[in-house]
Amino acid sequence: MSTRLFLKPYSVNGTGIRLLDYRQVSAETYEATRWLTILFIPILPIGTLLIRPGTAEALGTMMQYSFQLLGKRPMNWRRVLRMYGIDLIAALPVALCAWFETPGENTDLWLTMFIFSVLWGIGVLFFTQRGRRLYSAPATQPMPSGGTKPRKAA
Repeated sequence: MSTRLFLKPYSVNGTGIRLLDYRQVSAETYEATRWLTILFIPILPIGTLLIRPGTAEALGTMMQYSFQLLGKRPMNWRRVLRMYGIDLIAALPVALCAWFETPGENTDLWLTMFIFSVLWGIGVLFFTQRGRRLYSAPATQPMPSGGTKPRKAA
């Protein structure tokens, strides 16, 4: 009996359904949690899958990841709370900077702190997106052979 997914992982510019929080189960299998994300920020956990990562292919500005679905797993709520904690760590500096901003006072300092806090949030979110190195590059396809000399115009 094969396992079917209602919401398959698919996102555009970090918005959609993504696999995050990979945890190795055996040599080639991983547990990954499906999340609804908006601009790379995990918002709502959907479920946990047992997968075997396949290939990762770049298609223009998009990456396509393939994997073999081995089954579904129960949701690990400690890992979900950990991801929400990481979201909070990413958002807290930006929120505090906006909260304590006083118009007209030290705008240069405020702008500097705001830029650093946004960079901090991006760094934390980038840290949570790791796990993509589990996927291998696809086998290269041989180029069509047309001889060893350049073709002549017809």
